[in-house]
Amino acid sequence: MEMDSFRLVALIPPGSVQAEVGKLQAAIFGRCGLVSSQALPPLIPIRFIAGAVSPRALLEQLDGAVAAPWRMTTRRLSWARGHLFLEVDSGGTWSTLAEQSRSRSAVEPDALFPPEEGFYLGCGDATPAQRDALLRDAVIAEAPSARFSSCAVAVLEIRTTRGREQWWREVYWEMLEQRPLRGRRAQ
Repeated sequence: MEMDSFRLVALIPPGSVQAEVGKLQAAIFGRCGLVSSQALPPLIPIRFIAGAVSPRALLEQLDGAVAAPWRMTTRRLSWARGHLFLEVDSGGTWSTLAEQSRSRSAVEPDALFPPEEGFYLGCGDATPAQRDALLRDAVIAEAPSARFSSCAVAVLEIRTTRGREQWWREVYWEMLEQRPLRGRRAQ
């Protein structure tokens, strides 16, 4: 069985935020049965990168590009190019990381979903009726409100036998490298 492999730079929130977003993922699965909502752990995708990029060197550069201190706040649910996200206001941190990742990876790699400034909640397999229902559902629309000023920046390898079509049906992921996102202090 041949597997397709994808590398993703992402932010991994602290455990308490992971638990809250995990409850939201479970609620989406419970209401709609969308497996894609639980295919990956709670994470904020930054950019898919080429396999030739050194994860350790990239993460060191990304950490140095962010100004400290930083804070992130969850917002509301929204659809982005057919996928559901819990929006995050990062005060420019996410944009800085996305731009730096782009400049460090000259090759435009394949992507399983669009990285956006928010927690990835899947649902690329939702029907139009399910999409409308998700935003009207009181349990799901009451997205968790969280603020956090600590997280890790990581490179994950995501493997699937299904390519980009229904990748969530058989997916394996592994954390290749991670480091705390501290940022640089002003001198």
